[in-house]
Amino acid sequence: MDFGFSGEIIFIMLLALILFGPRKLPEIARTVGKFMAEFRRASSDFQNQIHEEVRKLELDEADPRKHLEPVAGEINKTIDEADDVSLSGALNRLTERIKGSVPQDYDA
Repeated sequence: MDFGFSGEIIFIMLLALILFGPRKLPEIARTVGKFMAEFRRASSDFQNQIHEEVRKLELDEADPRKHLEPVAGEINKTIDEADDVSLSGALNRLTERIKGSVPQDYDA
């Protein structure tokens, strides 16, 4: 019985018609159609959930805060250790360094 693809479908339809009769066949076809639609919907929902999780993982990897937090912690630690981080404090420290590095003129 080598009917090919379309021959197989015709054979199955003929077999279903013989087994279930012409009155039950439309009801069975509707039930099978509803089942297939529900299966496609569930499959689509599952695929959407997988894609959403992958997108979230990609966004987490691309989050700059994740990569900058160690550097920010190091900067905060340095700032906490410094005595005076204001502009005037920085100018005072720079002035002290300049005074210390320039030789004093003892004749003046």
